[in-house]
Amino acid sequence: MKAATHRTTDPRSADLVGTSRHTLSTGEPVLVRDVVPGDEARLLGLLEHVTGDSRWFRFFTGGADIHKAAAIEARGDGDRGPGVLVLSGDGATVLGHGMCVDAGGGEAEVAFEVADGHHRRGVGGIMLQHLLVRARADGFTGVVAEVLPSNRDMLDLLASSGRELRSTTAGGIRSVRITLAPAPRAPASAAAPVSSHPVVPASGPPDAVAPAPGGPADPAGTSR
Repeated sequence: MKAATHRTTDPRSADLVGTSRHTLSTGEPVLVRDVVPGDEARLLGLLEHVTGDSRWFRFFTGGADIHKAAAIEARGDGDRGPGVLVLSGDGATVLGHGMCVDAGGGEAEVAFEVADGHHRRGVGGIMLQHLLVRARADGFTGVVAEVLPSNRDMLDLLASSGRELRSTTAGGIRSVRITLAPAPRAPASAAAPVSSHPVVPASGPPDAVAPAPGGPADPAGTSR
């Protein structure tokens, strides 16, 4: 499948504060940063390149309102924290988007989209590790992903996290939970951190083998 070549309207993503650099399993350099309100067009461009089974696995429907989804994710309002983007090394092409939603009970729900033609390169693994670090820093004790049992790529991605997993199935949907260790408390005399969301080091954990979109976790998808 030909890799997506959609480009953002502002290639200066590399200049935004909080951007970190990583390398995919193919050796390609990528940038990772938080979603900002001006990213709605970028997110829409990505979702237009998430088609077929990938869109079904992400939203549990082939008829998701991607315009609404892009607007919601760009705002990051309600129980949503800022999502994370993986971009090409020049910052001009969005390769993937990950999101994290407060699911209650100390858990955060995670979901991903990876552009057509960019699967199995480590994009999903980079996003998962960033969201796990963020969820732990935000005080969550675990994360959950709602996955269709046929979405083997996502199940493999979660299994590659290197953390304790628990899985249950109900109504044809598999809930995979990852347990997080409590974040260490900073000494009272320590200087305030520059950002409330730590960034995974560029050398980071190994990229996952199977980056694939996650469960719906989005009102633009079908209800469960």
